[in-house]
Amino acid sequence: MSADHEEHLTHLSTTSRVEAFSDGVMAIAITLLVLDLKLPSTTNVANGGLLDALLVRWPTYAAYLAAFLTIGIIWLNHHTLIAKIARFDTRLHWLNLVLLLGVATLPFPTSLLAEYVGDGGPNASVAAAAYGLCATLMALPWSFMWRQLRDHPELLEPGYGAAYASAEMTRGGIGVPIYLGATIVSLFQPLLALALYAAIAALYAITFQGATSPRSVPNPSPRAKGEGR
Repeated sequence: MSADHEEHLTHLSTTSRVEAFSDGVMAIAITLLVLDLKLPSTTNVANGGLLDALLVRWPTYAAYLAAFLTIGIIWLNHHTLIAKIARFDTRLHWLNLVLLLGVATLPFPTSLLAEYVGDGGPNASVAAAAYGLCATLMALPWSFMWRQLRDHPELLEPGYGAAYASAEMTRGGIGVPIYLGATIVSLFQPLLALALYAAIAALYAITFQGATSPRSVPNPSPRAKGEGR
């Protein structure tokens, strides 16, 4: 490695601040979701009618669950991603910000979904489509981040190279067409789209990036993640 290249690497950002900032954004976003779980008004609930008042708000609970799982899986995948990156360059910073833009925005379409999807009609479709577009925005940066790491494997931790990044780039791009497909469904069947959003989140919960690792990829060096930074 040339001296100029080594000097360039030393001027790149370490991962600790990126991880701390990203964790903070995701923690706030996932906390804001619970604000939609409002109590039924006592003035509108007859004696013995609390259960019915709770059950009628089932779209709120479904939207909350879908959004909570979505942000939770993003956090798990993001943690796994950060663990494999040694340094961030400018492009990775911007791609990470795009990801966080989607995460920070998700409580808004979740509120729309909770409020309107149960009523049906055009408003329900608009609410479900808004959620799908936001979810697509969150899925979009993953493959681009791995493409950047594939083209610049020196940004990765020791033990991970261009071949590994290329495989993860393919995997990371799957979410975009899936969410786009669910968004198209939302224009015609918003309730079905809500079920798809929850199912997609559950699928990623089972197969998230850190659950398995390719056997052909050697383990990274055992040095501490923040050592020397």
